[in-house]
Amino acid sequence: MGYYIRQFLNDPVATLTVILLALPGRMLAMSMHEAAHAYVADRCGDPTARNLGRLTLNPLKHIDIFGFLMLYLVGVGWAKPVPVNPRNFKGDYRKCDLKVSLAGITMNLILFLAGAVVLYGIIGAALAGLPQVSEKALNFLGTDARAFITTADGVRSVFIDSGDHYTYWYIHDLLTYAPYAGEFVKMLWGSTPYYLFEMLSYFVQINIVLAIFNIIPIPPLDGYHVLNDLVLRRDLFASQQAGRVGYVVMLVLVFSGLLSRALGFVTDGAFSILGSGAEAVLRALGAL
Repeated sequence: MGYYIRQFLNDPVATLTVILLALPGRMLAMSMHEAAHAYVADRCGDPTARNLGRLTLNPLKHIDIFGFLMLYLVGVGWAKPVPVNPRNFKGDYRKCDLKVSLAGITMNLILFLAGAVVLYGIIGAALAGLPQVSEKALNFLGTDARAFITTADGVRSVFIDSGDHYTYWYIHDLLTYAPYAGEFVKMLWGSTPYYLFEMLSYFVQINIVLAIFNIIPIPPLDGYHVLNDLVLRRDLFASQQAGRVGYVVMLVLVFSGLLSRALGFVTDGAFSILGSGAEAVLRALGAL
């Protein structure tokens, strides 16, 4: 909690840079989440969101200022909920509510996977373009390459000349933690590609966080609607009392750090799976 505040006090320039790099991806992720709700509700027969101008990607129509600030202050935020009137639904109103509830989560998962493919593709392309040097040749002959791949202590690694020494990464770790590989990109290609990579990385990270956060089955999150539509079968919208309890539970999860740890565990697991898949593909292609 308060990560950006502490970082700002320690290094204002670096913190503002991070905030600006993360801003476009976070606004787009939250806007597309809400626009997906509005689109599916409209398709199900409810024009409420469309009539209120919410069937748009314009972030000014979706962003809740306080919720957006909380995203930076505590790592979890929210946008303005899309208004839905289930009386307008055509067909099975509970099935329509389920579709609307899953729309935002599904959109974030699609954006996460699309962004992750590009992100891992960038790292894979960088590795595939590096010369491979055997450990024996490196020990006896050295290399003139500024960056290269070799086996160091039995582990495939990438080395980059950083001036007075070589900086190296284990390839498995580099792919596992690809969203955090900005320094690798910067040393290999320079500042501009580094900034673009960081923007993409923040976009990928926020989408998986939003998808996981919103699937939590407590009101007023989408996950509660999913649980209710599939299992509980109660009224579509939670009572005011249940809503207040839900907000209290969310605050406890946020300020206790339990939520951030849970989100970190799941996101790290997702990146690990993607990294292992990317490594397998690169090995099959002979790039490693």
